[in-house]
Amino acid sequence: MIHVCSLSKVEETVARTGAERLLSLLAAGTEVTRPASIARENHLHLVMHDIAVAQDGMTMPGEIHVRDLLDFAHRWDRARPLVVHCYAGISRSTASAFIIAAALAPKRDEVELAQTLR
Repeated sequence: MIHVCSLSKVEETVARTGAERLLSLLAAGTEVTRPASIARENHLHLVMHDIAVAQDGMTMPGEIHVRDLLDFAHRWDRARPLVVHCYAGISRSTASAFIIAAALAPKRDEVELAQTLR
């Protein structure tokens, strides 16, 4: 199962769900402390800003981020949950959770997938 949360709820969500993997989607300079229960190799931290149009000094989400996200997702055995978070737990994290869910269940209806995320 995939759980989406904000940066402020990472520790709580990982503990409550028993998650084994963590995906962090944060702007450069935003620190995240990996919970002790998450092994280093089970934490992917992608650096990007929450923007849809290029802006000076900011990193737009791009193809390399999606490739890294999909590689990380495909290594997940799904025995225990995955927590996906960004700063607010709304846009980058939800979009990434949707990408992962769709990639891991390609025959599942996308509308149904989207409805399960919120």
